[in-house]
Amino acid sequence: GIRVVRAFARQDYECAKFADANGRFRDRNHRLIRLLGVYWSASDFLCFAQMGLTLGFGAWWLLQGRLTVGTLFAFLSYQSMVIWPVRHMGRVLTDAGKALVALSRLGDVLDAEEESASDVVSPEPLPEIRGELEVRGLSYSFGDHEVLQDLSFHLQAGQTLALVGPPGSGKSTFVNLLLRLYDYGQGEILLDGHEIRSLPRGFVRSQVGTVLQEPFLYSKTIGANVRLGRREATLEEVVEATTAADIHRSIAEFESGYDTLVGERGVTLSGGQRQRLSIARALLKDPPILVLDDALSAVDSGTETRILRALRERKGRHTTIVIAHRLSSVAAADHILVFANGSVEQAGTHETLLQEPGTYRRLWAIQGAQEEDLQQDLERAARSSTAQEGRP
Repeated sequence: GIRVVRAFARQDYECAKFADANGRFRDRNHRLIRLLGVYWSASDFLCFAQMGLTLGFGAWWLLQGRLTVGTLFAFLSYQSMVIWPVRHMGRVLTDAGKALVALSRLGDVLDAEEESASDVVSPEPLPEIRGELEVRGLSYSFGDHEVLQDLSFHLQAGQTLALVGPPGSGKSTFVNLLLRLYDYGQGEILLDGHEIRSLPRGFVRSQVGTVLQEPFLYSKTIGANVRLGRREATLEEVVEATTAADIHRSIAEFESGYDTLVGERGVTLSGGQRQRLSIARALLKDPPILVLDDALSAVDSGTETRILRALRERKGRHTTIVIAHRLSSVAAADHILVFANGSVEQAGTHETLLQEPGTYRRLWAIQGAQEEDLQQDLERAARSSTAQEGRP
């Protein structure tokens, strides 16, 4: 969070916060060392005192003839065999306490059910997927909170479905269910007529190209990040995907082009560039189903228009699911579902939804008015700038 700390000028606070925590750790560690020093010194004194007393009295009895040399050495050996293990028992108990804590943490990981353990046996041969998607009565809950309620729709291969609605209405949850990141208990998701729970998880995910809300890039080259879904892709195929995602020109401006290294999570790129690289990565995979989960939120209107145009030119190659808050991104979709509180409030095309009162028409009116106000402000600013330049 270094950038956030600097952006809010919180360096002094964070340094003081760390210094306070570090100081408490230092003081407790120093106290622990002092206690251990007292404990081990006292235990050593007691052990050596016992051995010294034994040796002293043994020597006295040896001089009196009441004890033999062999008996004395045997007793000293027996004494060492008892005293030192007892002395080390304190350290054993301390280390055992730490080990129990570590074992409990490891147990949480080792006891977790493996994804493969609950997966199905791979059918032979695996079906060839075209992209037809049907959902029947799908419901899902997080604990007692129902996130999706009786979701149903049918999407032909090559069509585009748009999901709109407020945050938390269940749109991204549906994507996680489609990818089998979560397993649902009620309803069905059919992929070309095959219930996805009857198919291996890896196979289902290989049929879906996903651009998630928060795109993740690895600390590798741009080319390696784009080829994540198809490592064998040629440079021409990579360029085609990045051109469709409207990022090729930006990459070409980098000194090393596609060999440019990006930082962890793509920290050296802007938010819009990260999103467009994620779109290119999904397009290069060329899957039957393409999911764009709010994938255009960080790009400007002009870039959004070019990307949507490129996606429309690819229409029919993928069954596309678009999740967006900007309604201009979904106006050309074949089907639009308006989510509210985990259920579908409205369904139809852009034209039919504008004809009926409801959330979609209200959002379209609000966003249209905002865009008009912005355009008018830009025009006024341009006229003002022109007038000022014309003054002597």
